[in-house]
Amino acid sequence: MADQSNPREALLIHYWYILQKRKTVVLVFMAVLAITVTIGTLLSDKYYSATAVLEIQPKAPVVFDVAEVSEMVSTSTAVEMRAYYGTQYRILQSRTVVGDAIDRLREEQGITDFDGLAKPEGRFRSGLSVEPDAETHLVEIVYEYTDPDKAAMFANALAQAYIEQNLERSLEAAQTALEWLENQHRIYRTRKTEADQKVHEYMWDENLLGMQEGRNRTQNALEKLVTAWSEVHTERIQVEATLTDLNRLRDHGDLSALASFLSDEDPVLQRRMAHLRELEEERANLEGRYLPDHPQMRQIETELTQVRTAMEEQVGQIIRAHRAELDLVSSREQALKDDMEQITSELEELEVKLIELEFLEADAKRNEDFYKSLDQRMSEVDLGAMIRANNVRVVDPAIPNADPVRPVLPVNVAMGLLMGLFGGCALAFFMEYLDSTVKSREDVEITVGMPFLGIVPLVEEQDLKTLTNTRDRSIFVHAVPRSNVAEALRSVRTNLLFSGHGPLNRLLITSALPQEGKSFLTSNLSVLIAATGSRLLIIDADLRRPNLHKLFELENTQGLSTVLAGIHSFDECVIETHVPNLHVLLAGPTPPNPAELLGSERMTELLDSITTYDMILIDSPPVNVVADPLMLSSLVDGVLVIIEANATSRSLVARTRDLLMEVNANVLGAVVNKLNVRRAGYGYYYYDYGYYGEREGPAGPAGAPLKPSEPGDLETKNS
Repeated sequence: MADQSNPREALLIHYWYILQKRKTVVLVFMAVLAITVTIGTLLSDKYYSATAVLEIQPKAPVVFDVAEVSEMVSTSTAVEMRAYYGTQYRILQSRTVVGDAIDRLREEQGITDFDGLAKPEGRFRSGLSVEPDAETHLVEIVYEYTDPDKAAMFANALAQAYIEQNLERSLEAAQTALEWLENQHRIYRTRKTEADQKVHEYMWDENLLGMQEGRNRTQNALEKLVTAWSEVHTERIQVEATLTDLNRLRDHGDLSALASFLSDEDPVLQRRMAHLRELEEERANLEGRYLPDHPQMRQIETELTQVRTAMEEQVGQIIRAHRAELDLVSSREQALKDDMEQITSELEELEVKLIELEFLEADAKRNEDFYKSLDQRMSEVDLGAMIRANNVRVVDPAIPNADPVRPVLPVNVAMGLLMGLFGGCALAFFMEYLDSTVKSREDVEITVGMPFLGIVPLVEEQDLKTLTNTRDRSIFVHAVPRSNVAEALRSVRTNLLFSGHGPLNRLLITSALPQEGKSFLTSNLSVLIAATGSRLLIIDADLRRPNLHKLFELENTQGLSTVLAGIHSFDECVIETHVPNLHVLLAGPTPPNPAELLGSERMTELLDSITTYDMILIDSPPVNVVADPLMLSSLVDGVLVIIEANATSRSLVARTRDLLMEVNANVLGAVVNKLNVRRAGYGYYYYDYGYYGEREGPAGPAGAPLKPSEPGDLETKNS
């Protein structure tokens, strides 16, 4: 048995049994759709396919050894490559290219298939597909049409139209580039002329003609002045140092040192220095012999004074000569410096003019370069326009194919079957959704609001074939005690006896509508209750359409109607059946007033007088047809409602419940009858029941167990 604790598994099993239940709907839907698809395929036009293969390079081939003016596309990245090819595929299917192909077909091939249509391009595209070949520059133009020759012509015409328009676009780009280059060529020619004119005028106005020779002469003169100034500057420093030393010695009064310093440059001073030293030596000799006032001493002093005076005068002359020399050298140095500054200033002014001239010349050179480049580009574009190079070529032209590509009957039929399967399943679930009949325990308990007492499966055809007479087929559980039906009714019996509603001495069995198996279930449930050892009486209270006599194969000449009418007594009408412990009171002849008889005091007295039976089961008419069961419900301990599975709507069952509740009937619950358990999903459940029953042990007479299934059930309930 399936694991009921697994909701997903239970749900899948539920879906599976829904499909099993409505497999006829699924199969019919599949068959209808498959037949429809087959007929449609056989009657539809056959389409033939033709394929033209194109190669689309990222740029046009280079046909001369110069740089192309404009490439078809820059393929520096994979994204740009994909964008380029995606654009080409869209252009290949564009209205312009398709319209050109249609015009070519009309003019060159006389094809008028698209004439007179509101949207001929759209009609042409309906048979067209563009299929790129991955990892290559190839693309397939696939055209499908009812004529194989025309399919090939259409594919080839579209390829040629695309190639021609692609070439026209490239030539149009070249022509646009040429016009732009010509305009720029005129502009830069004017700019070049103006720039050259500015250079010439500037050189003329600033006297820069022959400026290179003048600048060289000025730079040479400056270099000489720098050399001369450097020499004079060195000389001035030397003279100035000598003069400084002379002034220092003279300030100290050291005439001998001063004379000694200058003696090298003045021979006269040198002789006087020698004469002075001689006089000093002579005075030193005389000082040892004479006094200072001696005439020789005075004479020698006079000579010394004269020599010193002469030396001082001569030293002064030399110092003055050095000072005059310093002034002269300083003057020369300053003059050279002034000349240097003037020439340097002139050079700076010249450099400023030259810088401005360089700017003007650079601008003129740039304009000249642009002019030459544009002139070269114009020649290249003009040459490129004359050479018709294209980046698209036909690799394989389309050829007619005699084998149709669609419709393909096996494929369409397979697709029809598959779609029919899905559609049939959807229809089955939709029909199940629309089905408002009672089918399950949930319908009884949740939707209708009745206690659920069990499900009784439909008696299988193979089981009925094994029985030879009508009575065995009617009292099925007595003939086949270990069947699924018997096990299901045993479960109902157990649920009734242990329902907690108190003693059930009188049980009314009714239904919402006729033909729900109420009498069959009453008789078979009675057999199972009687099998427990309890004495049981069945009363057929359906005086309008009695049925129990047919099930037990009895004569319905007398029964409840004659007892209530006082014609016969109860004991005269009670019949002992072939089932032990089971008696039946048939309905008897149909009276003219069934409702009055069932609702009479005589009916109440009759039920009260029956005391020899442990339990009484009353088979009554349907609640929604007559009021008989509503009157009888007040005379019994409980009411059992029989519902035919997949036949009785939930609304009718709910109405049955409401009618019984209005008369305060003790509704014990409902039993779902005639359920095709194998289609509805309960087959595995009852199969396990039957298998378990086969292992219970040996059977008694007529297949009944030796011991009651629930020993003492009724005795316990009735005590």
